[in-house]
Amino acid sequence: MICVLLGTSTLALPTAEALLRGTACRLTAVITKPTEFAGRKHVPAPPPVAVWATEHRVPLHQPQTKDELTVALHGLQPDIAVVIAYGKMIPKDALSIPRFGCVNLHPSLLPHYRGPSPVQVAVANGDAETGVTLILLDEQMDHGPILAQERLRISPTVTRSRLDDELAALGASLLERILPDYLSGRIVPQPQDHTRATITPLLSRDHGRINWHDPAMVIERKIRAYEGWPGSWCGLPNGKRLKVLHAVTGGPTSESPGTILPSPDGLDVACGSRQLLTLLTVQPEGRSVMDGRSFRVGHRTMTKFT
Repeated sequence: MICVLLGTSTLALPTAEALLRGTACRLTAVITKPTEFAGRKHVPAPPPVAVWATEHRVPLHQPQTKDELTVALHGLQPDIAVVIAYGKMIPKDALSIPRFGCVNLHPSLLPHYRGPSPVQVAVANGDAETGVTLILLDEQMDHGPILAQERLRISPTVTRSRLDDELAALGASLLERILPDYLSGRIVPQPQDHTRATITPLLSRDHGRINWHDPAMVIERKIRAYEGWPGSWCGLPNGKRLKVLHAVTGGPTSESPGTILPSPDGLDVACGSRQLLTLLTVQPEGRSVMDGRSFRVGHRTMTKFT
């Protein structure tokens, strides 16, 4: 059996490793997004999966367009394509090229949390569990029939990046166990219950703006959920932004939301739940990361965040 991997980010690397050592099929090529150029000097910044493929001497394809992707798959003629964190929609005519279709690892318990931000939404909502789902791709987003699922408990302090890593490892393990049975015909894909589907949003910078009228618990979860992108931030009186990188819920308060209070542990801010949120690590716009206490020392006259 010939297998092709379509992936781009580091989230695809555990699956790449699993396919490389697997016996159900032979990984013959990797397809990933084109290399981008970073900084003023336009230094090449290849996707992590491209770096992995080069290091492991796996043939690499980086199509620029959907037509080029289809041509690449036609040339490779795989029995199956595995898709994880590819970052591009696969056109209809390409989905039918592999004999056993294109299987996708999605980081949620489908049909819940379809779309681009399932991990962030699970953390922000304070869910107790999530998981990975192996589906056959069809023309609609995260809509295809299910081959298998695996559940995962969510730690109450987990960050988005940590949960990403846990789900990537879990997905690779699930694929290793399920792929032989699927290719041998022992697994029949089951349609999703589309009436139970929920869709997650494409996150923008505005999603990360802290609303101090929200309960402290909600704000703390969003800080962990939006780690990296879009980040969590609030406005300063000078019109600049303050990124909040790490915070914990604190004690009760009678102050109005957004009010800044001194704290031995960092920087306390009143929230809508009449509870304090202690900002432990922050980054003022244009400056380096610092602890909340250091920020407070440099802004003693500041009384409220916007």
